[in-house]
Parts: sequence; C-alpha cells; structure tokens
Amino acid sequence: MPECGAHSPRREEDAPGLGNPPRSRQRQPTGKSGTSHCSEGDQLRFRLNIDYPLEKMELNRKRIEARNRFAYVDRVPVGFCLVPRYFAPLFGISYQELFEDVESQYYWQLQFAKYRIENIPEDIACHGPAIYVAPYFDNVVNASAFGAEIVWPENETLQACPTVATPEEMDRLEMPPPDAGLWGKVLEWHDRMKELARETEVTFSGQAGRVVVGYPAIGGEGPHMVAVDLAGADFYWWMLEYPQRCHVFLEKITRSMIQAEQHFRRVAPGGRGAYGLAEDSAQIMSAEMFTEFCVPYDNLLYEAFGSGLADGRGMHMCGKSAHLHQALVEEERITSFNIFGYQVPPKVAAENLGGKMLLWGNVNPMLMLNGSKDEIKAAARECLEALAPCGGFVLGDGANVCPGTPLANLAALTEAAEEYGLPPTAQTA
Repeated sequence: MPECGAHSPRREEDAPGLGNPPRSRQRQPTGKSGTSHCSEGDQLRFRLNIDYPLEKMELNRKRIEARNRFAYVDRVPVGFCLVPRYFAPLFGISYQELFEDVESQYYWQLQFAKYRIENIPEDIACHGPAIYVAPYFDNVVNASAFGAEIVWPENETLQACPTVATPEEMDRLEMPPPDAGLWGKVLEWHDRMKELARETEVTFSGQAGRVVVGYPAIGGEGPHMVAVDLAGADFYWWMLEYPQRCHVFLEKITRSMIQAEQHFRRVAPGGRGAYGLAEDSAQIMSAEMFTEFCVPYDNLLYEAFGSGLADGRGMHMCGKSAHLHQALVEEERITSFNIFGYQVPPKVAAENLGGKMLLWGNVNPMLMLNGSKDEIKAAARECLEALAPCGGFVLGDGANVCPGTPLANLAALTEAAEEYGLPPTAQTA
C-alpha cells in the first residue's frame, strides 16, 4: 500500500516562517541542498533558500490549472508520488527518526521539500513561492485511532497490527473520540508546526517565500481499508460468512471517521480544495463485493466532505483495478483517479476512465528504480499516447517512487513528456 495521500492535495493554510535543526546529525545528499542556521540571538529558528526561479513556478501552476480543466499549456504535466521514505536515505537518517518528535519531522520535511524542488524535474511540487508541510504518519492514522498497535520500524514504513481477532470483537468495536490515537497527535503536531513555521524564513532565489502548514486531516484510507487494517485478511471471508456484522463494523468506522474529520475542521476551519480516499484493500475483491462493501461507505464520506468541490471524489487504488472501473464511474462517481496501479494497462484506463475524470499515473515504480532510461521513456510514452488525448492527465508513477530511484530515471518521464508535447486533439489553455 502506498504511503502517498489518497487524493489531490488539499488547500493549505498560510503560515509565515525559519530554525536550527533539532539535532546536529545531518548529511547533505547529492544535488543542491542545505539550510543555514540562525544566530543565537535571532528569533528565527530556520533560514532556507531554495534555488528555483519564479518563472518556472508560474509555468508549473499554469500547467496544473490547465490540466484540471482537461486542457494543456505546452505539454502534459509530470508529478511523482514522493514520500519521506524516499528522501530519508538520501540524507543518511533512519526512517524512524522522522517520527521521534514534531520538531524533527518539521525540520526534515523542510529539507526534503528543498531537495525535491531543486533536484527533481516535475510540475506538482512547486507552483508558488511556498514550502508545504503537515504531520505525516504513513497510512496508519485511522487504524491507530481504533486501537490498533502501531509498529515503528527503523527503516520501514509504519505498520498497523490487527486488533480485531473474531467477529465478536468486531461487534464490540466502540467509536473512538476524535482525538484518539494518532488523530490526537496529528492535531498536536499541526499546532506545533504552525508555531515553527512562524519561526522559519524561506526564500526562493532570494525572494521572500513562506512555509504553509496543511490543514489537519484524518488519514486518507477508506473505511474498507481501515477495516482490513483492524481485522487483517480474515475480514475478506467474514464479508462472505457474516455480511451484516461486517456492514455494522464498516458503518461504525465510517461514522467515527466523519465525526473525527468534522472535529478537525472545527479546530482548523477553512476551505479545502479537494477530497479523496484510498481503497487499496479493495482491488482483490469482485465488482459485486466492492459495490456492496465499499461504495456505500465511501459515498458517505464523499457526501460529507467532497460536496461542492471540483475534485471532491478523488480515489487512489493500487493493483489491478480495471474490473472496478465501472463501479468507480457509475457508483462512486469519482472525479480523479490518482497514482493508480501500474498493473492497469494505459489503454484500458483510457477506455474506461478517460475524459470522465482527472487521471494521474502510471509507470511501474520498479521499472523506474531498475530500468534503463530508454525502457522508462518507452513506458512513459505508452502512458502519454493512451491517456494524454483524454485530457486531465498527469504523467507519473503507479504508484510510489521507490527509495534509491535515480534522479536520471525520474527525469526520463519529464523528458518523455517534453518530447511528446501536445496530443493531436489537445485543448490548449
């Protein structure tokens, strides 16, 4: 399951911002990077300059805005699912170090953002003079709130251990308060990151920028994904043997998620620009099971938080999802399919989904890690030829860039997009 967010980025709150790292241990990766430390008498904590021209930001912004209207400017935009586990090895730190305390995570998120903007050729990371940060806990936030034990490995992603062992325990699940588990830590760390942002100065090629702390939000995992996190693989056969009990379980999960997200929005009010979910656990189900056990609960969340938004029904799904596409279009009425699994042939995605929603994907991440530049460009070209003519397409991975993927292999996708240019029938902005 990917560590990426399951949806298009939310609109974030503004926060001005500078600082010293929480610890002296740091290593600069290959490429441009680095943060200067403020003097002892300076009220600022961090001072960061990013070498990235404003003209390039503006072009990125125009490309993404045009794509959202199913149009293009000069080429298909490019964007990658790059999460902290990709960056940690580049800086010589353990993955676990990101979760030791909020100041450490904030500091490393600044470093990762700077490195990404300066070194990785894409369009989604920088479309204005701002760095974006937010509390990050992989895909275990919701499961932790329901009582799942979280494993914090030194150099692997966080894992939720199933806590529901029998149908009877499933029946006894209680709805948690909105500050339970990592829900509470997300709120706490959000407030502290806002304080740190006010102590951070960031410039872009010498011109003033800002640190933006994202709105706090519960995890993007859909209710079925949370159910599988809590009950493990047994939940699949429980759906067959005890369908009504599973529906009650999913209903409690969904209602709790709605209550928690509503609480988050009361704590941090403001307009969100998009909403989406991930249902990675669903792609091994039949279309009939998906319609029965995922659609009703996803739709409750979409109706609660996506109504009135241009992209208010985003979906991410790893794996072979083609058999679920009809349900995604007709039952869930999704507005975007984000970093979808490379197992879906681009021509199939174009036939089933093209023109009906925004699309983002879907080059094989293992090919991007280990393949030659020519192989990667050929795969990117296959995606472009099938999906770019549909409009609303971002070329990227499918899904989750592997740690160790060379910068040259990421650049291969952007080169492929530049060589492809505009599709013959493109609507231009």
